[in-house]
Amino acid sequence: MAIKVAATDFDGTLYRNLKIPADELWAIKNWRAAGNKFGIVTGRSFVMLERHLEEFNLEVDFAICCNGAIIHDKAGKVIFETEVPRKVLLELMNEPCANKSLHFAFEAADEVFYCRTNEQSWMFREYDKWSFALTKINDEQVATLPKKINQLALDFTTPEDTAQAAEIINRKYGTEIYAQKNTHSLDIVAAGINKAQGVENLLRVMNWEGARVFVIGDESNDLPMIKHFGGYTVYSAKDFVKREASEVFDSVGDMLNHFV
Repeated sequence: MAIKVAATDFDGTLYRNLKIPADELWAIKNWRAAGNKFGIVTGRSFVMLERHLEEFNLEVDFAICCNGAIIHDKAGKVIFETEVPRKVLLELMNEPCANKSLHFAFEAADEVFYCRTNEQSWMFREYDKWSFALTKINDEQVATLPKKINQLALDFTTPEDTAQAAEIINRKYGTEIYAQKNTHSLDIVAAGINKAQGVENLLRVMNWEGARVFVIGDESNDLPMIKHFGGYTVYSAKDFVKREASEVFDSVGDMLNHFV
């Protein structure tokens, strides 16, 4: 019998209203107890995800982070990663559309470097609550960052600014990077990387080819994996996501209970 692998988006899908309900956690434990695999596929970096896993005592078999740019195993070890070319990072610092962002967050496997941060940036709110590895840098240090940068995360005040920046950046640098918008956020990864490819890379690295795959998400950056795997969404998702989903569930737990 083929192994079953469930991969869920985090924010807005599994983690809603700042919590993961007890029945959701039970469904995940029941899914894994049956011999199935479960994990997260998120735009977050792992250092910003793991605090939440600890908060809810949530055990996972994998975490696909930075929209597919890096994959961690159940122990948090990196088993796959890509990086944004350093020269593109430097060029993006001079893009007028990018400079409307409330921050420049350079996300590595175990640390986030930041600069040009507006006080409205969500990073400060996250850091105040979770105290993850966050390091302030200046513009000159971007060229010599000591770690691979899996993702450059930008954040805008309006969806219109986000969409405009995505269009300009993809047009100019699309052979080397991919900028994917998610309402106010713009996440920039290496070309060819998205959540669908992240799940495919997971299956290959873990030798889970032939697995039955169940993916679920709620936003535009989830669409590649929803379309690729015939995946699912939740009732709180936007209508354009629901139109692409094979089925709409009340929650991640409902999906797991349906297919376990």
